[in-house]
Amino acid sequence: MAQLKQDLNLFDMTMIAIGATIGSGIFLTPSIIAQALPPPLLIILVWCIGGLMTLAGALTFSELSAMMPHAGGVYVFLREAYARLVGFLFG
Repeated sequence: MAQLKQDLNLFDMTMIAIGATIGSGIFLTPSIIAQALPPPLLIILVWCIGGLMTLAGALTFSELSAMMPHAGGVYVFLREAYARLVGFLFG
């Protein structure tokens, strides 16, 4: 089986994460939030909470990647979790 090269550094990964965030609708979302929450402080609070949730998700994926450094990303994590769940249920 072909092995993927691991040539990405911290800068590369940071740029990928920023590109994914911007590409997933950051230019469209603020207007929707502003319509639902007119006070500016509530809008800022919602964005801060969203940022903290995003940080928690990123740290979770980085920990999983360090524990299971295999090509496949989320598929590898879910396969491992499913195998453990099945093993737990059917012991």
